[in-house]
Amino acid sequence: MSELIYLKKNNNLKGRIFFNKSLANITWLKVGGRAECLFIPKDIEDLSYFLKYINIETQINVFGRLSNVLIRDGGISGITILIPASFSKLEIKNKNKIIAGSGLLDKNLSYFACNNNISGFEFLSGIPGNIGGAIAMNAGCYGSETKDIVDEILILERNGDLKTYNKSDINFFYRNSSIKKNQIIVEATFSGKQEDKSVIKDKMLNIKNMRGNSQPLKLATGGSTFKNPHGLKAWDLIRTSGLSGYKIGGAMISPKHNNFLINIGGASAKDFEELGEFVIYKVEKAFGIKLEWEIRLLGDKS
Repeated sequence: MSELIYLKKNNNLKGRIFFNKSLANITWLKVGGRAECLFIPKDIEDLSYFLKYINIETQINVFGRLSNVLIRDGGISGITILIPASFSKLEIKNKNKIIAGSGLLDKNLSYFACNNNISGFEFLSGIPGNIGGAIAMNAGCYGSETKDIVDEILILERNGDLKTYNKSDINFFYRNSSIKKNQIIVEATFSGKQEDKSVIKDKMLNIKNMRGNSQPLKLATGGSTFKNPHGLKAWDLIRTSGLSGYKIGGAMISPKHNNFLINIGGASAKDFEELGEFVIYKVEKAFGIKLEWEIRLLGDKS
């Protein structure tokens, strides 16, 4: 990491570099180990400079708000890049198109679209995290997905060069995409349609009420834990397996929504991973269906 120590002292770099930095206090699950090296860029140019400088073989992991990830207790080696709120460009391209930075919160894009009478973004008000993560994992809820509204994506390649991708250049799947982990989304153009603001507000209020009634919003959680199998609901399979409220250490299956794991205090990343693997085992034993993690599991086991 000698090159990074030099970079930290180099006035050309505007962002912040940390070594052996704990991530537990900033993940939504409030668990996890340390990052060997954490870089928080100031802007796109700063991140491009950083990528051009470091060895092309150096492993990188990119995160936004760490809302849908489980960092194992042993931490993450290589370089961890955290996209900050400064990557939050937000402007109207024309009456139906919006350009948004990857560091923008999903809900803030939804509110902005509403205020400009553009529909199609309502579902984002119910998704935690930021726009970059929503695009990369094709986040969605209540029948809508990010791929439905994205048109164009501006990406920093691993070598620090910017490249624009059209929607047709990317393969989007259920809770996934063909965007590689070393490709960093910096902004995107989205399309919606004109709609009366009152209609949009009603849709967003409905989503807010559904979330409030069904999800443990005030607790430390990583959002939906498992992908829904085709035609089925993960939460229902977990509930029917008799696992509602089941816990290991400080990690618990939320009784309010069985596809949410919650930190009831003092949990470790190991607790969450063991609980998740136990759920996968029990559901497969009961129904012959193997659940897939929706939360990303990264890092080394302690």
